[in-house]
Amino acid sequence: MPGRGRAHLALAASLLVVGCTGERAGGVLNIEITADKSVEALSVINENAQKCWFRSGDRAFRGLAVIPELDTRIGNPRLLVVERGKSTGLPKLVIEASGDPVKITTFGPLASEPVSARINDDVIAWSGGRSAC
Repeated sequence: MPGRGRAHLALAASLLVVGCTGERAGGVLNIEITADKSVEALSVINENAQKCWFRSGDRAFRGLAVIPELDTRIGNPRLLVVERGKSTGLPKLVIEASGDPVKITTFGPLASEPVSARINDDVIAWSGGRSAC
C-alpha cells in the first residue's frame, strides 16, 4: 500500500486505540495493519526503534536494548526490549507480529509504564509507513 494509505491506516489505528478520551493511549497495544508479512512489518519497526529509541540516546530507553527474533520457523516474529547487557533476561517489552492480516501486539512491564503511550504511538506510526522519530 502506498505510504499515504499506510499513514491513514496508522491514524485510524491510533484513533481506535485512543478512543474518545483524547489522551495518548498506553498499555498493551493490539492493532491490525496492512502489511504483506509479519517479518517485514517488524523489520521496519526494528529499524526505526534502533534509530529513534536506542542509537539516538533517548533517555526513555537508556539502559535498554532491542533483540530482533525474526526467524519464523518457530513461533511468531517478535522484538524483545531487554536490559542492556542482559540479553538472556526477561524482556521489558515484547513487540510481536502474527497472522494474515498482520496484527501487532505489545506487552510486558514497559506496557504499564508512562513510556508505553509513546511506544504505542511510535509502533502505530512506523507500522503505517512513517520513518521519522
